[in-house]
Amino acid sequence: MLKVTWYGHAAFKLESPELSLILDPYQYPAAGGYLPINDSADAVLISHINDRYHSHTGQITPGFELLKAHEFTPEGVTFRGVHFQAMPVYETPEKLAGDEVTVIYFNLGGLKVVFLSDLGHALTPEERAPIQNPDLLLASTGGKPTIALDELEILIDQLHPRWVIPMHYKTDKINLNILPNEVFLEQTKSKYASQIINSPTVVLDQSQRLGQTEVIVLQYSR
Repeated sequence: MLKVTWYGHAAFKLESPELSLILDPYQYPAAGGYLPINDSADAVLISHINDRYHSHTGQITPGFELLKAHEFTPEGVTFRGVHFQAMPVYETPEKLAGDEVTVIYFNLGGLKVVFLSDLGHALTPEERAPIQNPDLLLASTGGKPTIALDELEILIDQLHPRWVIPMHYKTDKINLNILPNEVFLEQTKSKYASQIINSPTVVLDQSQRLGQTEVIVLQYSR
């Protein structure tokens, strides 16, 4: 069982019997109107260094272990019995120096989780192999400068996740020039099941896994 809470932008809290984890915390007010993540967790996992939008830990309650995915070796890191691995990728299709980010993958609460972070391009078959068939894919649906929606749709089809939770898209709280999530939902409505939950939190369980990919839209909690 895995409890997933979306704070806003690319920041989540994942809670399971093994541990609680905060992903890619932003900085208030520099990131816009999302309120501070004044929450606690066993660990904070960041995909790359971007203090404004993805790696600000100063507003999180102290007492956590900081896991820096961009510093992981290819073998990954194990914390409290959970093994985390990271794949070096780029935020833009040009793959220029300075655009380096990571895709993070791990098993938590009996579910395989893939966090695409700021991925900005298609993946090769070799890159897709370790993240194939995830239970949960946390994906940026705001389009460029991260992955374009056409490429994201192809990637979702290639990976075949059970659930996709959108993130990193335009809301009334963010000051980035990115697309609203409705564009992604409209583009994929004939292909994926979807449900909009009037809550920032959903509880997922392996027994719920069916054959069709389902998009679960959460409300931001901050």
